Amino acid sequence: MGLTDSLLEDIRNKNQQQNAAEQIIEEQDQTAQKENSINPALKSLIPDENSIHDEVKEEVQEQDVQDVQEDVAEKETTEKPVESQKFDGIYEVEELDVIRMENICKSFPLKNGDEFKLFDNLNFTISDIKGRGQFVSLLGQSGCGKSQLIKMLAGLSKPDSGRILLYGKEYDDKSTLPMVFQQPSVFRWKRVIDNIALPLKLKGVEKEEREKKAMEMLKIVGLEEQADKWARYPDLSGGQRQRVALARNLVANSQILLLDEATSALDIMAKREMQDALLNIFYSSEVDPTIINVTHDISEAVYLSNRIYILKPNPCQIYATIDVDFGDVRRSPEIRNHPKFSEYVKQIENIMEEIHNAPKEEKK
Repeated sequence: MGLTDSLLEDIRNKNQQQNAAEQIIEEQDQTAQKENSINPALKSLIPDENSIHDEVKEEVQEQDVQDVQEDVAEKETTEKPVESQKFDGIYEVEELDVIRMENICKSFPLKNGDEFKLFDNLNFTISDIKGRGQFVSLLGQSGCGKSQLIKMLAGLSKPDSGRILLYGKEYDDKSTLPMVFQQPSVFRWKRVIDNIALPLKLKGVEKEEREKKAMEMLKIVGLEEQADKWARYPDLSGGQRQRVALARNLVANSQILLLDEATSALDIMAKREMQDALLNIFYSSEVDPTIINVTHDISEAVYLSNRIYILKPNPCQIYATIDVDFGDVRRSPEIRNHPKFSEYVKQIENIMEEIHNAPKEEKK
């Protein structure tokens, strides 16, 4: 190709590029003219490309936020923390304690003019085991304060200072709890069923209703066949009369029962009968009680109790707490043959000996 031909080719290419550019400009002008010719009211209905983008973006963002909120709500529902559990030793317990003694002080004057401090800011709590009754025993050497402690719970003695709460409510001067003592406290001139129904009669309960409830308690303590007998010897043995007192206190207050050496005056067979009656109460779904037992009998405490408190004297304090656990079996005389039974007895004997042999300065 010669020089002239090359120049002519360049000119043709430039003309084609210019024509193409002019065509694009012309098409843009025609589009603009069409847009300008649209009725302004209709034109306002045509969405702008940028606005469409912004609206879509905003909608997506709102949907994302909604999805996140739903995910969080679902997570909170599925991963909601379990309600907090309260434990006392090995037992799950209710939030509200059965009995709470706070900063209890009690002193007695001595002949030389000094004071003997039986309790000096004693704090003692009996929790409410969840879903079941409980049997608590108090052990300690004579004079350590265990009987005085239970008399305070019964309302028979008042502390010099401090306070006692029953299910969160503070005791007042009229507060009392039923208690079974060493000697049977029965009315010998009344029938057995009338003895038991007496607290309900004093409350104004109709005869038919109070006798019905009295019979329910008699069945629990195993005396339903003795309902019409006189509550006196020889009609009833000492152990039977003690069970009458037990049933009467159950009618008065089936939730909390206090025992102060209730089996100590009984012979071996009557004691076993009384212990079995107490276990019937403990396992009774109709009662679901808290039983607090003051005793010197270590074997009895292990046989009956799910918790044992060992007290030390001068002043009285809780020295040791033992949870007695034989598994999910009902207590019966055979439990005395369980290997753990003798282990618990030996453990308590060692603790009692430890307290007894402690130097005087440690006892105070």
